[in-house]
Amino acid sequence: MPRVAMLGIHHLEQCLLIETRSDPHPWGRVNWLRSLRDDHCLGYWQDNELLAISAYTLVLDEVSLLNIVVDTDSRGGGVGTHLLTEGLEWMQQFGGQRCLLEVRVSNTVARTLYSKLGFIEDGIRKKYYPLGDGHEDAVLMSADLPLL
Repeated sequence: MPRVAMLGIHHLEQCLLIETRSDPHPWGRVNWLRSLRDDHCLGYWQDNELLAISAYTLVLDEVSLLNIVVDTDSRGGGVGTHLLTEGLEWMQQFGGQRCLLEVRVSNTVARTLYSKLGFIEDGIRKKYYPLGDGHEDAVLMSADLPLL
């Protein structure tokens, strides 16, 4: 049975493994260590296997989705949607009323998912994401909570 649960520092190696397998521009050890220590990190588990990870921060009533990664072999089955919606429900318990995020311009799958969940595009951050040979713009998106 799938479940969403908090992640802690002891999940660092699993987070790094999922991220390096599944994202061409992964967060590094320092970013995950800081986030696991200081932010709200959740994982999606199926039969004791961690399939997806997410990180959120909360300032006053504003939630920022810092990162969400679904293991390559688990994509396309609703894992990311489930983790994001449960994560934002979790953040509402701490007072979150609005969610902000940045997404790569080229990540059309994620942008489509966010739009289906009620996020709107608010603008562009030029050269936000580093690439091997330059930078990529980010699309700024936001949604009021609870999601549609």
